[in-house]
Amino acid sequence: MMIAMALERELQRYAAYFRGWCQAFGEHQGIPGEEMAISWLLGEDQFGFILPQELTRALYRGVLGKDEPPVLTISRDGVRAGEFYYPVTATTDRPGLEAMKNFLESATDLHVFLSSHFMYGSGTRIITLSHKRPLSIIYKEIGPMRLRLL
Repeated sequence: MMIAMALERELQRYAAYFRGWCQAFGEHQGIPGEEMAISWLLGEDQFGFILPQELTRALYRGVLGKDEPPVLTISRDGVRAGEFYYPVTATTDRPGLEAMKNFLESATDLHVFLSSHFMYGSGTRIITLSHKRPLSIIYKEIGPMRLRLL
């Protein structure tokens, strides 16, 4: 029996200079999911997810807020950031969560910011985890955050 070890990494957080600004997510593959579950996006050097709208604000505040960020914990059962908790119950969320863990384990540098894509509507924001920094003309660094994979 093999025991999985927790992996802890540091993410650099970015916020747009102006509310509503963001770069395009770009070409990606979608990881199929249920209509009301998370939409998972896998790009060449980035991974993104779109939460159901009622959960979006709480996670944004926790991850990209100006206060000291909580540890972002991703486990087989869900995602937690401070008071925000999203339980992964939909069987269709599990492949997306597994793909995100694989992406995060393979990354050298990790950055988190919001992006958009025309396919998902103009008001939709994608929480983007990337190996590359976002465009410096649009985003400013707002500090690091700890990420724990269980």
